[in-house]
Formats: sequence, C-alpha cells, structure tokens
Amino acid sequence: MSNKMTGMKKVTAIMLVLTVGVFQSLIMSTAMAQVAPKLAGDLSIKGSVTLNGVNTANGATVFDGGRIKTGSSSGVIINFGRQGQIELGADTELVLKLDATTLGGNLRSGQATVSTPAGVGVNILTADGIAVGEGKEASVITVDVACGNTRVNSSRSEARVTAGNRIELVAAGQEVAVGSQDTGDPKRCPRLARARENSTTALTGGALAALILVGLGGAIAGVIAATQGDSTSSNTSGPLSNFRP
Repeated sequence: MSNKMTGMKKVTAIMLVLTVGVFQSLIMSTAMAQVAPKLAGDLSIKGSVTLNGVNTANGATVFDGGRIKTGSSSGVIINFGRQGQIELGADTELVLKLDATTLGGNLRSGQATVSTPAGVGVNILTADGIAVGEGKEASVITVDVACGNTRVNSSRSEARVTAGNRIELVAAGQEVAVGSQDTGDPKRCPRLARARENSTTALTGGALAALILVGLGGAIAGVIAATQGDSTSSNTSGPLSNFRP
C-alpha cells in the first residue's frame, strides 16, 4: 500500500512540474510578443506632408496603419533601416501596412516606390488590384495610380500584379498597367500633361514647317511671276520709232 502511495506521489509531482513548465512557457511567449518592437519608419520630408491628418516634420516616426499624405510639389521618404524604404511622390496618399517581412500599404492616390533587400517582400494595394514582390531578391517596385489606373514598374526583380481574375507578371525593367486611365484632368495626371505637351509641341513644329513651306512657295511663285512680267513687257514694246517732229 505504501509503495502505491509513493508511486502516486511521484506521478503527481511529475505532473505538477510539467504543468508549471507549460504555463511558464506560455507566459514567457506572451510577454515576449508584447515587448517585441514594432516595425517603425522615420520620415524625411520635402514640402507639405501630413501624418494621420496632422502636419508633420522631418524625423517623425510612423508605424503600421499610419496614413501619410503629401501635397503638390511635395514628397517623403520613409526609412525602415535594414528593411528598406518607401518613397512617395507629390499628391500621394498611402496607408501603411507593415510587418517584419513586408513593406507596403493601401495606395489611394499618387505614386509610391518601395525598395527592399532580399528577404523583404512588397505588397501594395490599389483600387484596381495588388502589386506584390515576393522578396526572393532585392527589389525596387513603383506603383502609380495618379492617372486613375494602376501602373506597376519593377526596376530590379520580378513582380506580380493581381486584378480580379487577371494575373500579370512584371519582369525586371518592364511595366504593366491595369484598370482604366482617367484622361480628364492633366493636373492630376502628370503623364497625361506631358503627353499633351509633347503632342502640342509636335503640332506646333509641324504647323511651323508647313508655314515655312507655304512662304517659300509663295516667294518662288512671286519671283517667277515678276520675271515673266518683265519678259512680256520687253517683247510687246516694239522697236523705237525714228520719227522726229
């Protein structure tokens, strides 16, 4: 009987030790998760920039969920140290989505360029779809929604654009566009403004060339007409009379 009691006590003691060990592991894991530092970025600002609706300045810190908006002729670089950086152009709004292995967010307007080292992915959501870089190698991915549609350019590595059931692969050095372009407001769309400017310049040059050709043609025609007129008047005047009154 005493041997049985001793055995039960040993089993109970072992169970208690195991239970305490499990609880300690859970407590330590929870505590470490709570104190683990969140990924943060430092702002380098040019012009007018707001963070969560409030004007901000150089050196401000931004976290996951932060909403950054730039004014016209403004821009900002968000530096995440070894994780990479995000650069926003003028008239851009981005809500950040960050974790230990991904940089990105919801791009509501403008243009964002995400630069990451190998091991860090890119994920940019737009109204048309999602641009993704898997992080297998260093990448520089630019997403532009300034003209209404979504244009994705990958400078260094392959990217992927998903729009509904459509998946487009973007090779390094290539660009892919999805969605419908807004052709109404050139102020909102710098590419459209440049295209119109180039078109106007080309038209002006062509019109000028046409005017030059017309002018030269007119001048040549005038010279020919004058020459013919002189020849005609010489021929019709006849010989001079020798009559003397």
